[in-house]
Amino acid sequence: MLLAKVIAAAETAAAAGSEGLDFKTNAATSTLVTFLLGLGIVFIGLVALIAIIKIMGAIMNAGKKKKAEAEPVSTPVNAVEPEGDMGEIKAAVAAVIATMLGDSVSGIRIVSFKRVD
Repeated sequence: MLLAKVIAAAETAAAAGSEGLDFKTNAATSTLVTFLLGLGIVFIGLVALIAIIKIMGAIMNAGKKKKAEAEPVSTPVNAVEPEGDMGEIKAAVAAVIATMLGDSVSGIRIVSFKRVD
């Protein structure tokens, strides 16, 4: 409604021509129109962005619900002891540490292992 009044005032000013206009009032009106149009465009853009995000969120949640219904609920698995010989595990850990340190495996001595939960 306010925008329609501003546009009507701008059309009236344009129809009167530049001879009958007061330049101080014209500059103020032009500035006000520019400000209001800019503000309106920004808010329209923000509302559109919010709508797009909500629509995308609804689409994503619908996909998750379908996927969750399709997957059966699994029971938690108890901690399993590592398979293989502890000597092999120590050798593998020593090799990894030696690689990370840039040292040879013979220079590394593993004293003990502790389980961290």
